[in-house]
Amino acid sequence: MNFNQRLLTAFIAPAALFVAGLAASIWSLAQTQSKFDHYITTEQATASGLQDMYAHGLQMGQALRNILLDPNNPQALKNLEGARAAFDAAYTATQAAAAGTPTAATLAPLAGLRAEQAQAQDKVLALAKTSVPDAVLMLNAEETPAWRKLRGELLALGKTSKELSSQTHEAVNADADRARAVALALALLAVSVAVLLGVMVRRTLKREIGGDPAAARLALRRIADGDLSGATPPVNDADSLMGALAAMQTSMRNLVGQVQASSVGIEAASQEIASGNQDLSARTEQAASNLEETAASMEQLTSTVRQSADAARQANQLA
Repeated sequence: MNFNQRLLTAFIAPAALFVAGLAASIWSLAQTQSKFDHYITTEQATASGLQDMYAHGLQMGQALRNILLDPNNPQALKNLEGARAAFDAAYTATQAAAAGTPTAATLAPLAGLRAEQAQAQDKVLALAKTSVPDAVLMLNAEETPAWRKLRGELLALGKTSKELSSQTHEAVNADADRARAVALALALLAVSVAVLLGVMVRRTLKREIGGDPAAARLALRRIADGDLSGATPPVNDADSLMGALAAMQTSMRNLVGQVQASSVGIEAASQEIASGNQDLSARTEQAASNLEETAASMEQLTSTVRQSADAARQANQLA
C-alpha cells in the first residue's frame, strides 16, 4: 500500500465506521419507534380501553341506582344510556386495537358478560316502571352479580394488560439501550481506528519525510538559494526525503568542488596555452627572419652563378 492509499484509508475508514454507526443508530431508532408505535396502538390502547370500560361500568351502576331512587328522573336514564353506549364504543375500540394480538382472544368473553349485564339492566328498568322494590330485588339478584363478573374480568384483563404493557415498555427500553450501546461502540471503534490510523500516518510521514516538514522546507529553500554550506537536520533513514535532501546537498557540494578544481586546471592550462602561443609567435618571427636571410643569400648565390656562367661563356668564345 503506497502513501496515498494509506492516507486515503486513514480518512475513509473512520468515516465509513461513523456512517455505519449512524446507519445502525437510525435503523435501531426506526425499529424502536416501530415497536413503540405498536405499543401505543395495541398494549397501551388496550389497557386504556379496559380502564374506560371499567369506568363506564361504574357509571352505569350509579345511573341505574339513581333511576331506582327517582324513576321519573330523565337525566338518570339519559346518563345510563350514555354510559352503556360509551361502554360499547370502548369495547369496540379495544377490540380493534388488540386485533392480531394474543390479547384479542381474551376480550371475547367480555361480550357475553356485558350482554348478561345488559339483560339484567333491562329487567331492572322494566320493573322500575311498576315496582321499585321488585326492581331493587332484581338489581341485587341479577344485575349486581352480572356486573361483578364483568368487573372481575375487566380487572383481570387490566392486570394482564398492565403486565404486558410493562413488559413491552421494558423491551422497548432495552432495544433503545442496546441501540445506544451499539452506536456508542461503533463511535468508540471509529475514534480508536481514527487514532490508530492517525498514528500510523504520522509514522509514515515521519518515515517518508525523515523529520519535521518545516525543517525540510527550510533546507530546500536554502539549497534553492544556492547555500550548500548549511547543515541538514539529523537523518535516521537515508531513504527518507530528508535523507535524499542531505545526499543531494552532499553530491551538489562535491560537484561544485569538482567544478572549482576543474576551473583551476582550466585556468592553468589557459595560461600555458597563452605562454605557448607567445613562444610560438616569437619562433615564427625568427623563422621568417631566417627565411628572409636565406632568400637574400639565394639571390646572391644566383647572381654569382650567373656571373660565373657568363664568364665561362666568354672564355669559351675567346678560345
